[in-house]
This record gives sequence, structure tokens and C-alpha cells, in this order.
Amino acid sequence: MMKSYTQNLRQILKHFPKEVLGSETKEGCYKPLQSFYALQTYKFIQYNSKDLISVIAVDIDTHSDGGVWIDHHIPQPTWTVFTDRGVQFMWVLEKPILANIKAHKDYAKDTLLKIVYALGADTNAIGFNRVFRNPLTNLSHFSHSRVSLKDFDILKSPPTQWLEEINPRKETKKHQTLFGSTREESADFGLMVEGDGRNVALFDRLRFWAYDSAKEGSYTEFDLTHRAYVLNQAFGQPMEAKEVERIISSIDHFIENVYMRSNYMANTTQEQRKKIASKNGRIGGKVKNAEAYARIVATITQMQSFDIKITVSEVARRAKASDNTVRKYLNEKGWTNVSRKEGWKQL
Repeated sequence: MMKSYTQNLRQILKHFPKEVLGSETKEGCYKPLQSFYALQTYKFIQYNSKDLISVIAVDIDTHSDGGVWIDHHIPQPTWTVFTDRGVQFMWVLEKPILANIKAHKDYAKDTLLKIVYALGADTNAIGFNRVFRNPLTNLSHFSHSRVSLKDFDILKSPPTQWLEEINPRKETKKHQTLFGSTREESADFGLMVEGDGRNVALFDRLRFWAYDSAKEGSYTEFDLTHRAYVLNQAFGQPMEAKEVERIISSIDHFIENVYMRSNYMANTTQEQRKKIASKNGRIGGKVKNAEAYARIVATITQMQSFDIKITVSEVARRAKASDNTVRKYLNEKGWTNVSRKEGWKQL
């Protein structure tokens, strides 16, 4: 089983950017991590970079038939991930698409839309920089096949009405802000490229949506991130992932630490507020510790796969963690320092 896992890791690692966004839980915050570690720890992961499209992915929530692609004469997916509600199909391209060449990207977009329409896939999950399930940390089937965009040319193009219904690029709506004022927003994202104020347009669209959701009590960072990446793909020239992440972080910080907290704190005593601040400090420490542990787990798994001796210093170097954190993890998990020659063993 270890051999199969290692082979799958080697096979798919080359198709991912050096660093990707991901999360260990569906509701978790997306964080950047080197692909080698992310593929072994995150359950949800970003597939493509802003420059290169190597994987086309779709999410189907309506049924869990892993062979539905056969009925539509679609090429076999490179890997199929089974979810609690359905399946996710991922096709690895024989030749990656350069995202900065408009004709190539448009061809890839048209192909993706054909697949989504044919399979009845989730239209909210359309995009090349989206976060999907990780095939290594979820129940998956690997075929290791490769495809060309031409393999999908047999599929029919979606009707115009369907395209108009799923197109999120233009929307005019009056929003009432948290402070009682109103604002009407109208922007055609499809016409916006670098220099057209994409960051302002995306920030405004997202923050007003977040205000409305916060008022209703339905706001989550996961939904904010999901919406941000869908809207970013609607731009004539999408922004870099790091720019989108900064906007997400800014809005989420305001909602969670200003709006939510101000409403809640108004009904608490000074002593209660001190306890809350202390608790938040402990939670921050736990999050950092959990991130370090995730890198340590991935590092030890890789070292075991290649029969590399487990030592505190070597694990710390590879996982970019402190010696004390590694030693604490090994002790907690029942590892023993057998000898200098044999290193640490889990007896």
C-alpha cells in the first residue's frame, strides 16, 4: 500500500504548481503550501497555477456514478474522487495550456463548459484555479490516462440560455451596507483586464455580499473564498491568486473581528472579554502548531517511503519546523530514539 501511495504521489506531483492553496477541511481557511506537503496533508487543494492549466476538473453532486463519463463518450478521467454527495472528475492534459495565451485559454474554457453541461456538473465549481478534493487524501480511483482538448470536441456546446444563467460576470444590484447607506454596483467583469481596477471591483462585489450574509447569519469564509475564485475567473484577465487571497483576508478579517465581534462584545462584561481574548490567543497557537504537525507528518511519511533514517534534525530541516516541535510530536506519537545509528522508531 505504501508503494502504491508513493507511486501515485510521484505521478501526480509533476502536474501541480510548486505551491498551491488548500485546506484540511471544507470549512477551513485556504493556506499556501508547497505541493509536496499539500498533496499529503490537505483534503482540498488547488489544481492549476495562474500561468499554466494542467488539469480540468468538474464536481458532480447529483449522483455518485464513477462511470457516468462513459455514457457521454467522454475520455476516462485521470483520477476520480468520490465525495459524500457524488464524484469529482479530473483530466490531466497531455500538453498544458498557457493561461496567458487567450486563444488557448478560451479553447480550454469552452471545453470545460461542454463537460459541465454534458455531465450536469456543479456550475458553481467552474474554473481553472478552483479548489477541489485531493485524490491522495480522499477515496479515489487512478487511471493515469492523459487527454487532449481535442478529445472533447465531440461534445455539444451549451445553449445560450444556459450560458447566460451561469455567467456571473455582470450584475447590478443595490446593497444596503452595514452602516445604513446604499450603493449600486454594476461592472462587466468580462471586459476588465490588468489596469482596469479589477481589485476594486472584486473587493466591492465581495464585501457587499459579505455584509448581506453577515446580517443573515449565513456568512462563512469558505463561501467567501468560493465566490471570490468564481468571480475572478469571470474577468477578461483573472488576477493572481495572491491578490485574490489578500482581498479575501481583508474582508474576512473585518466581518469576523469588527462586525461579528462588535455585535457580540456589546453584550459581554469586561471580565468575559478578557477570557475571550485569552482563548483566542490559545487558539492562534494551536493553529500554528497544527500547521507544523501537518508538515512533519508529510515529511516522515516521505522519509519512511524511501527508508531514510528518522532524526529530529533531519525532519525539522525538511519540514521547516523547530527541533523542539519535532521532538514534541515524536514523543506524543509514541516514537523512541533507539540509537544514533537507527534513529527514531515507532515501536
